Amino acid sequence: MQCEVCKTGRKAKFFCGLCIQDRVTQHDWVVGQLAMRHSKLAAVDSSTQVGVMQQLYEYQSSRLEQRRQRVARLRAAIAERQQQITAAQNMLQSSVSGLQRRKAQQTELAQESHGLHRQERGALEQQEQGRAAFRRLAQSLRKDRATLASALSSVVGLRLGAPAGDTYAQLADGDGLFGLAWPSGGEEGHGSWGKYPREYIDACVGHCAHVLSVLAHYYHVGLPFRIVRRGARLVIRQQWEAQGEAPLSAGEERPRFVVGLAMLFYDVLFLCWSRGVRVGADQATEAVANLRRAAMGTGEKPRGMFEVEVYDVVVRVLALYSGAADEELRQQVHLVLRSLHLCDDAVDSVDNDDDNWAII
Repeated sequence: MQCEVCKTGRKAKFFCGLCIQDRVTQHDWVVGQLAMRHSKLAAVDSSTQVGVMQQLYEYQSSRLEQRRQRVARLRAAIAERQQQITAAQNMLQSSVSGLQRRKAQQTELAQESHGLHRQERGALEQQEQGRAAFRRLAQSLRKDRATLASALSSVVGLRLGAPAGDTYAQLADGDGLFGLAWPSGGEEGHGSWGKYPREYIDACVGHCAHVLSVLAHYYHVGLPFRIVRRGARLVIRQQWEAQGEAPLSAGEERPRFVVGLAMLFYDVLFLCWSRGVRVGADQATEAVANLRRAAMGTGEKPRGMFEVEVYDVVVRVLALYSGAADEELRQQVHLVLRSLHLCDDAVDSVDNDDDNWAII
């Protein structure tokens, strides 16, 4: 049996709940009739009808099992549909309650809107007062930072001239470390470091390493390379490498000292970058000036990545000794860089005609 709605429906395989219950009742009745017929047939004991009855029994049993499975599926569909209806009712109730809450909140906001303009006016006045106080504090901090940098420089023995300009300072003539003039170099002074005694170079480099360590410790900056004392000697190595180090003494092998000096200057540039001061690789050998810039830095969070390469610093350090003419020294420095894993191991040879003779 089917109701009028299920008869006229487009999808004949879907029925309403009443029609499904009716069909379940019909299937139960058919199951009962089959069971009665099976009991009657079982009472007949005839040798001629045993095979036929057995086949009929198996056929009816399979049909009965199919009907039972279909009834189970129909009942599961009814239960699932009931769960869907219950879930829809719950969602409807929750949405209605949410609308009621939002309506109550809007009512409260409408009641409080009359006093908001006064609160906003007071908030704006407080913000303006805060900005003025921040500007005064920033000016005071800039003045205190300059005083602190000068005092710290005096403690570690860094003799500097008076600042020229707003934030940064240019070094005056004769500035140095612990009374020692920093050796000149650069494009106009190739080989100038060779004119100084080794003890003088070691003293200047040692004082520079001392000032760098004090500033890094004071500003809590982790440097790429670490300075370690080996008895009376100073060496520098990578932070993550327990082996492989370069000396910071001119009395050591010159190629290794060039690499160690480049690592020291690289640390100074990194300290400047961490203090918000941009210093290029072309100024890497200006160690005293760079330390002054780091001490006077704003300390703001640096923007972008630290883009200076170790190779660029090595080229500047080589210019302090011999410039671009000493190819033998360049090749030896390249071998030291490879042994310290500071350049690409795939570079097996050096092109002396090309300035980019190593991949760092």
